[in-house]
Amino acid sequence: MHGNEIQYQKLINYALQISADSIIVGGDIAPKGLPENDFIPAQRRFFQEVLPGLFHPLLDSSTKVYIMMGNDDCVANYDLFEKGEKEGFYKIIHGKRLKLTDDFDIVGYSYVPMTPFGIKDWEKFDLSVVPPALARNYAERKRTNYDLVGSKSSREGWVDFAFTPEMEKRDSIQKDLSSELFQQDPHKTVYVMHAPPNDTNLDIIMNGNHVGSFAERLFIEQCQPYLTLHGHIHETVYKSGTFKQVIGNTLSFASGNHNVGKDLAVVVFDLYDLGNARRLIL
Repeated sequence: MHGNEIQYQKLINYALQISADSIIVGGDIAPKGLPENDFIPAQRRFFQEVLPGLFHPLLDSSTKVYIMMGNDDCVANYDLFEKGEKEGFYKIIHGKRLKLTDDFDIVGYSYVPMTPFGIKDWEKFDLSVVPPALARNYAERKRTNYDLVGSKSSREGWVDFAFTPEMEKRDSIQKDLSSELFQQDPHKTVYVMHAPPNDTNLDIIMNGNHVGSFAERLFIEQCQPYLTLHGHIHETVYKSGTFKQVIGNTLSFASGNHNVGKDLAVVVFDLYDLGNARRLIL
């Protein structure tokens, strides 16, 4: 929603209307499109002054909020994001495994494969060990869609940053997804990953290219999780015509919400009846 307060209000009002058990917000939660010198401070004000108030109506309800940052949210403001969690407005899911229901856990992951954009707080190389079948496509993706130079946020402002080839072997989305956090009981876990898996209905940008994560696609194919939820690519549902993707026995959803305007796209589902999930425009 990128800080769109009308969309937040619609989300919360609808959750209260249907007595939702949970709201899941998969990243890109603070405003963007801001002047460079005010980007970090403006997002900080949002986390401190706006976000808690938006979720305040839920405090007297049974609806729980599970939320995480996305690639346009500044890590420099994570302390205030965590303050909202301590005050009971929501539960942060990035890098954590939490109980979603008696039967299912929820795990969050904010990182995305490298982009052509400048903010590098939540970007990583996708693969450290490249399967031979993906070598050509992965090399082409890096050539056409990766910008290794950008900036990371700090409390003092933007800090220049550059990824190096050595980092690719040491730290990647693939390595993260091989950890116990993700490998544990995938059939009873809902994974909220800001990036979508590669070459699916959920990762299509406006020019028709696929820009999703190779590592996530491999993880889904190999581990067959119960459900995965994705964001990052606003236009993908418009381009593909569907908010769903089936990979083996795994079902994946993306709301395809656009932060511009008053309309809000949400996916509403019963965790025990995924086949009847609906995408609504509020």
